[in-house]
Amino acid sequence: MLHYISIRNFLYCFICLCCITCVKPYSPPAITAANNYLVVDGFINTSPNSITSILLSRSKNLADTVSFIPELHAQLSIVNTAGNTYPLIDSNNTGRYSSVFLTLNQGDQYRIKITTSNGHQYQSALVSSKTTPPIDSLTWQFSTKNNGVTINVNSHDQANNTHYYRWDFSETWQHNSPEIAQWVLNNGIVSPLGADYLNDPLQIHKCWTTAPSTNILVGNSLGLSEDVISMKPIQFIPFNDVRLTVRYSILVNEYALSEDAYNYWVLIQNNSQNLGGLFDLMPSQLTSNIQCITNPNEPVIGYISACTVQQQRIFITNAQVPGWITQEPYNECLTLTIATNPSNFEIYNYPDTSYTPWYFTGDNIPALVVVKKYCVDCRTQGGTNSKPTFW
Repeated sequence: MLHYISIRNFLYCFICLCCITCVKPYSPPAITAANNYLVVDGFINTSPNSITSILLSRSKNLADTVSFIPELHAQLSIVNTAGNTYPLIDSNNTGRYSSVFLTLNQGDQYRIKITTSNGHQYQSALVSSKTTPPIDSLTWQFSTKNNGVTINVNSHDQANNTHYYRWDFSETWQHNSPEIAQWVLNNGIVSPLGADYLNDPLQIHKCWTTAPSTNILVGNSLGLSEDVISMKPIQFIPFNDVRLTVRYSILVNEYALSEDAYNYWVLIQNNSQNLGGLFDLMPSQLTSNIQCITNPNEPVIGYISACTVQQQRIFITNAQVPGWITQEPYNECLTLTIATNPSNFEIYNYPDTSYTPWYFTGDNIPALVVVKKYCVDCRTQGGTNSKPTFW
């Protein structure tokens, strides 16, 4: 009987091992081929005295470890129906090509022309400029039901000509270090801050982080008797998120779209944000209005529109949102007291770079108290200690 059981167990283990070793990963050719298509991200800005910025990059496969492949050394220009050209330059060698300040005729039609470093030529279809209506207001609501803050945009076109809208935004928030240092490290020297140390350019207690929007935000007024966008959610901040521990700001950009451009962005939204559920739409082939002239069979990713831009900014403070934390949780500040140079006590040479100066102690022979950076240097949380001009 025991012999029978041992044979049965052996056979069971052998079958399981065979099943495991026989499973082979399947990599269809569509995701393993060297697809390296041009990606064109941007629009032609026809607002008065404005800059047009286009980001060029290359598509990547799922297995690629590089997150972003910029397309460098290309030649870009805006071209109108009369053949006038306005060059865009990648001055920082990042793949982002920008014009000088331009005032383009909103009644004209425009396209983008591109010549990449490999000699391939691309151009977008001619598009008419659309006039974007002003943003009526940005509103926000704190809800315990949703457990966070929802920011909404409201807009309307009195001329009833827009109907299709897109938004993006840039958000900025202040975050402070748990403690305040009135002595800071500056080029190897422990320097005192001024009397107004919280506003000193060298202060490291207050920082600001800025981040762009990442989701596709589109809306339409179809089916309504008026061209109105009401309470369109554009951002959600979960309860006790660090962005509202001190003060938060969001700058929203609004763009008017053509119907074709709107349909393109809806496809982008469905393909990138609304996948994974049983009843979600299946991925769809994007229809670009950009064509490769050199090789018409080469796919190009992107859609060029032309429009004016409307902006609005709001601020939200921590005190306006009940019950929100006022500081990120942090560990106990770990300090050490170290001897200083007797000839110049402001020279700093403590070898452990995870510590930074905090304050001096002692009377006749000063000693320096150093502390873990996270305790006094807000830059360890990210961002910069330079206050934004709009703050």
